[in-house]
Parts: sequence; structure tokens; C-alpha cells
Amino acid sequence: QSESVEDHVEQLKQNCVAGERRTHKVEADLGYPGGKAKVIHKESDIIMAFAINKANNNEIVLASTHDVQEVDVSALLAAQPYTWIGEEYDRESRSSDDLDHRSSHTNIAQASAPPFAPPQMPASASMPWLGSGQTSTGANVIMKRNLNNVKRMTSHPVYQYYLTGAQDGSVRMFEWSRPQQLICFRQAGNARVTRLYFNSQGNKCGVADGEGFLSLWQVNQSASNPKPYLSWQCHTKATGDFAFITSSSLIATAGQSNDNRNVCLWDTLISSNNSLVHAFPCHDNGATVLQYAPKQQLIISGGRKGFICIFDIRQRQLLHTFQAHDSAIKALAMDSTEDFFITGSAEGNMKVWKLTGHGLIHSFTTEHAKQSIFRNIGAGVMQIETCPGNRIFTCGADGTLKMRVLPDRYNIPASIFDIL
Repeated sequence: QSESVEDHVEQLKQNCVAGERRTHKVEADLGYPGGKAKVIHKESDIIMAFAINKANNNEIVLASTHDVQEVDVSALLAAQPYTWIGEEYDRESRSSDDLDHRSSHTNIAQASAPPFAPPQMPASASMPWLGSGQTSTGANVIMKRNLNNVKRMTSHPVYQYYLTGAQDGSVRMFEWSRPQQLICFRQAGNARVTRLYFNSQGNKCGVADGEGFLSLWQVNQSASNPKPYLSWQCHTKATGDFAFITSSSLIATAGQSNDNRNVCLWDTLISSNNSLVHAFPCHDNGATVLQYAPKQQLIISGGRKGFICIFDIRQRQLLHTFQAHDSAIKALAMDSTEDFFITGSAEGNMKVWKLTGHGLIHSFTTEHAKQSIFRNIGAGVMQIETCPGNRIFTCGADGTLKMRVLPDRYNIPASIFDIL
């Protein structure tokens, strides 16, 4: 009796391990029940950035090269997976999504995806091709704004506001569905905007730029041309990304400096001459992206040579570094539970990594690769956002805004071993 139980347990472990190995071959099939990344919006040119309305997750604003569009995706998010549109588009693009389906893995994805309570959508709603500037059936364009070359966007954590940051250096705040801008924090004619965020309370916002500066504003402004309450040069060449570590006093930055101090910690309550708390020499050729994991007090950064660095804020030391991609890391996101993080490369590939142990969970090649005879290293995956229910929204050089739902299957072996 005991032997048969042990044999069964051993077989179960082997199956789990074998399953882990096999699934890397069919990652694209695990993107969503039905197996595809779902195209929410398609443009003829690159989609640079997007922001999800924190006050209403059914609304997304996206930036193409020629305009900014607010889109309602409530029908898409509520729809049954098999009423999604874009299968033909996926098939024609011949991306990695076209691997053979393996029923066992498809079933895992179906079983573990978050439950939807869908209104049934008619099969006649299908659109075989998403042309230029079109949106999937069920997604509704609420408003278009005539704003060119917006490079970055971010949503307010509480209210229905969002910021846009442009190539010309301008930073504007809008309210969803309202035509006029609320505030212009930064005029055109400044250094290009590389990143912008609100702090967690939403009473302050920060803007990083291509000359290495980081500027902070109070959000509640009555002035038509408000000045930042703080502005300093963090990196000698460019500041690529930053994160509010505390509400707004401690800030981490990623960029490129002559002395290779490419990830830095700053205390904004101290005079600017002494505000540098710690500098990490890392990322040859510069750091491009950065995320903060508050529960574990970690900073994750990505660089131009495809490497990831993980730092401990309390000990102020580099814990681990590894090469995630062959090209520059252009996008980085952390899930709210701090279980995994996601990297996106200039070649258009996307990978999901376990935060503990840094193991590769999923790999989606050519997720946002520019369809061209030339190898496009300049763009690729432009932005990644995680949402509850293992949803991942991404945009990039192929002109699409996509959504995937990651299955929870990587937790299965661990839970089995816990029981045993």
C-alpha cells in the first residue's frame, strides 16, 4: 500500500516537472482561454503608451503617433473568451501565437483563468481583420484628442484624471471624457518626457526627461503655468524611469550617467546638494526601466543590454543580476501581489519571471515586433501593465494594444508539494 502511494506521488512530481518543461514550447497558447493574445486596438503605426482608468477599469486611453484616444473596453472584458475578435489577425501575422494547440495546456489555461460573468455576444459580431485605427468589436472609442507624439501616459490613483507626456516636453492633465485639458504642467520646448507618474496619494506627480532631470509638482493647481516645487538632475545623460518609494520623499531613479551610477536613491526632504542617498553602479550603457516592490522592499531595474538587476533597498545592495533579453529592455511591470514581474524588449519579445528565484514562467516571442524586413531594435514592447485576475495589457511597435490572461498553472506544482 505505502509503496503504491509513494510511486503515485513520485509519478505526480515527474508529471509536474515534465509539464513545466513542455509548457515553454507552447507559451503563446496559454495567453488566454482559447490561446491568443487579444487585440483590443490596432493602428497602422506604433502605439507608444496607454493608461487604464483607475476609477473605472473599463476605460483605457492610448497614444498613437498622431492622436490620443479614450476607449471603452467593458464589453470586451465581459465577453466570453470565444467571442473575442482578432484570431484571423493573429493567424495572418504569423507570430509565435501560431503554434499548435495542445489540449492539456489549453485546458489548464481555461480552468485557471478568472471567472467572467459574460453577456453573450453574437457570433455575427466577428471582424476578421482589425484595420488601421480600428478597435475590436465591443470596444468603443469615447473621444479622440488631437495630440501628436505623446510618449508616456499615466492614470491618477483615485480620480478620473490622466497625464500625457510628449516628445516636445509638454505635460498635460486631462479628465476622462472632458474635451479641455485641466492643467499644462510643462510647456512644449522642454526636453522630451521619458516617464511620468502620480504618487500613491495622487497629490503629487513626477516627470523624468531626456536630459536627466526629474521634476515634481503639486497636483492641485490653480495656476495656469505651475512651476515644479522640486527639480534636479539625477543622471548626466538621461533619466529613463523612476518610482516613488515612500509617498514622495524617497525616490528611485534609473538612467544613464557618465560615472555608471545608473540606479540611484534620492531623499527629496534633504537639500538637493545632499539628496543622493545611494548610487548603484550597474547597467553598462544605462538603465531604461525600474519597478518598486514595496512588500519585499526591492527595486527591479532593466538596462540597454537586456540585463535585469534586483536591489535590496534596506541593505542597499545588489542581490541578483541576469540577462533577460538579447536587446534593450523597454518595458517592465510588477504584479500587485509581487509574485511575478514582466519584461518587454526592443525586439518585441515579452517574458514573465518569478520574483522569488527569478525563474522564467512564460515567454512570448514577437508579441509586439514590427512586421518588417528590417530588424527593428528601436521600439518593440513599449509598455506593460498588470491588472487583477492575471490580466496583462501591452502595447508596442506592431501598432496593437493587446490583452493576455496568464494562467495560474505555475503555482500548481508548488501547491502539490506543500500538501505532500
